[in-house]
Amino acid sequence: MNAIAEIKKMWQIFSVEPSSVLELRAIWPKGHAGAKRTQFHHFRVHEFKDVKACQASFEEMALALNATGYNIYIVMNPINREFAGSCASDADIRVRQLLLIDIDRKGDTSVPASQMELNAAHLLSSEVRAFLETQNWQTPFEVMSGNGYHLYYPLSNLPCTDKTKNVIQCTLKNLASRFDNAVVAIDTVVYNASRITKVPGTIARKGVESQDRPYRMAVVL
Repeated sequence: MNAIAEIKKMWQIFSVEPSSVLELRAIWPKGHAGAKRTQFHHFRVHEFKDVKACQASFEEMALALNATGYNIYIVMNPINREFAGSCASDADIRVRQLLLIDIDRKGDTSVPASQMELNAAHLLSSEVRAFLETQNWQTPFEVMSGNGYHLYYPLSNLPCTDKTKNVIQCTLKNLASRFDNAVVAIDTVVYNASRITKVPGTIARKGVESQDRPYRMAVVL
């Protein structure tokens, strides 16, 4: 897979406007030698020539940091233009644009997923997607995250209120109750507004890889 081509697909999911502020978060994998501090980098579109230039700068830094061993994430909901902190919190999010359904294996997640576990996550994501289609939900964006599957459902710029947070939290819990099985499960704690999520085109690293449990690139499907 071509990382440069894959990372550009992230903009299908994460919208960027002239007023956007993007946060790149680079986290050193747990248990890896030479532990390094988490890095936070912000990209303000108004400081670049245009949106594409801002996106290109984000892509370049993401791939460079990933190549050194970092796992790379983005804050998935839009950050207030006035943001001036070191890392975005829920109070810094303007609106809710996405609902994330994160499907991963149960048990020990300190090492990469096996192909069997990844297949099980894919099957469950297909079941969830089919069910939500019957409930007239919009078509989601789908990502193989490296060790599981992500479904991103568009929201209509919902306000960042406790009510919205509670609705999303209850939705995830209800889906988990309905679809979790012995192998894979829906993550029920990814309901916060400032949630970070894996950047497509980057390698997801957990523990030590092996032939049966390799590191994989996150890709948009």
